Amino acid sequence: MKASSQTKTKGKILYQTVLRAPLNNEDIPEGRMPVRIMPYNQATVSTDDLAETIAKRCTVKEPDIKGVLTALAQVLGETLLSGDRLKVDGIGTFNLSLALKKTYLDGRKRHPKALDERIASTDIRIGRIIFTPDSELRKKLNNATFVSSGVRADRPLEREEVNEFLTEHFGSQDWLIRREFETHFDISRNQALAWLQTLVAEGALRSRGARSTRFYTPVPGHFGR
Repeated sequence: MKASSQTKTKGKILYQTVLRAPLNNEDIPEGRMPVRIMPYNQATVSTDDLAETIAKRCTVKEPDIKGVLTALAQVLGETLLSGDRLKVDGIGTFNLSLALKKTYLDGRKRHPKALDERIASTDIRIGRIIFTPDSELRKKLNNATFVSSGVRADRPLEREEVNEFLTEHFGSQDWLIRREFETHFDISRNQALAWLQTLVAEGALRSRGARSTRFYTPVPGHFGR
């Protein structure tokens, strides 16, 4: 892993190179691994941040803008739950997809619904929320400028490295947050989450706290505990 020598600049997107799994039917020379590109050091702009930024560009006060944004979120949910789509000029259109709940014949084998079978309302679930960007937003994004962060994954993270770090970390700390894992190995947020979720599934770590304040503690018998 290589640390970034670049800092974020307004109007420019920092990117990093990470390894990915080979896709079916890809012709990849032996000993080489394919990569993908993803944003580096991506921050989350909160509602408060957004309201503050908008207030600087108009005559409306920040609390009023925050109230409008909160109302927009409510109206969006109500619109989608009515089966309609919501279009915001300059931003895009929000829509829903529907899907059938998974059904099984014996608790294990999947049994998809057939055309001649009756479908009850309880068989249906929300598939996903679909966002289609407005043409004006697409034009702006087409002019994006990309700058390499200098971060690239030269090799996959090894289990021995993870075990060594966690043993050392929990030797002096009672808990670990995702950002500490991410920063130590200089990997992406998703890669760090994937590792931590794997360790939780294996019974080596316990996940605690709400989603926004999640932290991890070692299970007795692991990482020197």
